[in-house]
Amino acid sequence: MQGDIWLTKVYFQNFEMFKVRPVVIVGHDLTIDIDVIISPITSAAPRSEFDVVIEFWKESGLLYPSVARTTKLASIPRKELMRKLGKLNEQDLKNVISQCRKLF
Repeated sequence: MQGDIWLTKVYFQNFEMFKVRPVVIVGHDLTIDIDVIISPITSAAPRSEFDVVIEFWKESGLLYPSVARTTKLASIPRKELMRKLGKLNEQDLKNVISQCRKLF
């Protein structure tokens, strides 16, 4: 569901290496589909105007102050979602969706 935060495998260039990272689901669940659209979450500092600082990170189930990287949206198979961590605060979700819309 949009705004849910999950742990998933984030693959690198050759798809042989991966890290388990938190992501936020940014796509709507309007249809039953096998893929979800996600934005990676990182504890690194923002790099661009499209990186959204998650203000309510603790309440969202994250361990560290975090940023959603909306420039790195991806579609992944729903089966890759490993464990639900929490849900973004409503204001944080609005900020993330707003930045996603600016990109397109």
